[in-house]
Amino acid sequence: MKRINTLLLLTLGLSASAQITTVPDENIDPADSLEIIFDPAALDLAVGHQDLLKQAVDAGEDMYIWTWKPATHPDGHPYVNGTGSAPWKNSNEAMKMTKNSDGTFSWKIVPTLFYEVDATTVYAEDIHFLVKAKDGGGYGDPDVKTDDQSIAIDPPATDRNAFYHFPAKVMADDVLTLRYENWREEKSSMQNLASDDCYMYAKVIFTDGTFAQIENTFNVGTNPDLQMDYLEDGNFQMRLIPQEFFNIPANKTIDYLEFIAMRKVFATGADRVTEAVNVQIECQ
Repeated sequence: MKRINTLLLLTLGLSASAQITTVPDENIDPADSLEIIFDPAALDLAVGHQDLLKQAVDAGEDMYIWTWKPATHPDGHPYVNGTGSAPWKNSNEAMKMTKNSDGTFSWKIVPTLFYEVDATTVYAEDIHFLVKAKDGGGYGDPDVKTDDQSIAIDPPATDRNAFYHFPAKVMADDVLTLRYENWREEKSSMQNLASDDCYMYAKVIFTDGTFAQIENTFNVGTNPDLQMDYLEDGNFQMRLIPQEFFNIPANKTIDYLEFIAMRKVFATGADRVTEAVNVQIECQ
């Protein structure tokens, strides 16, 4: 069994300038396709580096993404921002944006795949980038670029239970985050849990109809691997990789997972959340 401990930072809302739009424009899933669109017509020509970038666009130059969060690829990586001894002056061709017929430029990625991080990291760090000419200036020359841009990627903000999971799409070897916002709990018997009083029942259901559980409900509180991490302000969390957490046999395929947040000492239904979290596992 393997669990992952970390703090989760929550942010709210998109924070890109008018020069940048995205598809989808909200409810962005880090494990799904994201298109970032740059509109040069929205550049502020009173700002020197933006004016130079507009001149480069008008001259027919290609535009390139330069990104540093949620992760920066090192030298030698296929998606490193720039190459050579002066990378800012030589953007990687793999980072070239697509020139569209309406004068905009676009860049399509699946954030978790491109940055090679899990969804929780994307939620915590967001996406930070700028758009530049292949030769972005620098090294004594004026910069040819946009201002720094950021797109906030948030956990689903729809009406949801206090106990939920993300990302929405999960494969067996992905990082899955279970979060329990106890401060939103409406069930009186589960309110105001102490920092060490939140555990999680965990069950895996296989495609052949069989299942396995880490512990039965009455023994969950005896297993420290099932204790949810306390963040602060009434928030609990656990991160895990399903394949490793449940130690899935080679001859088994996961159909879905079931999780229930509960008190350390479970005696009756009053000691657990009302609704379990069911996580469908995507096919590889």
